[in-house]
Amino acid sequence: MTQFETQNGERFADFDLPEGCMMCGGAVSIRATPAGAHGYCPHCHVLSRPQMRVKPNGVELSFETTALA
Repeated sequence: MTQFETQNGERFADFDLPEGCMMCGGAVSIRATPAGAHGYCPHCHVLSRPQMRVKPNGVELSFETTALA
């Protein structure tokens, strides 16, 4: 995980989640900010907005499931 701070003081962290894409199983790039997390799969181009919780032994990401009929 790489942590950054912008010139105006906003903090964010970037990390990759191997095999984390729900659509294709590819690696997902995650950007975590105080406002939440955003994910992107460069293989199938899916954008996601996972819920993120920091736990004592790591980070837990959960993805909402939506279905259209």
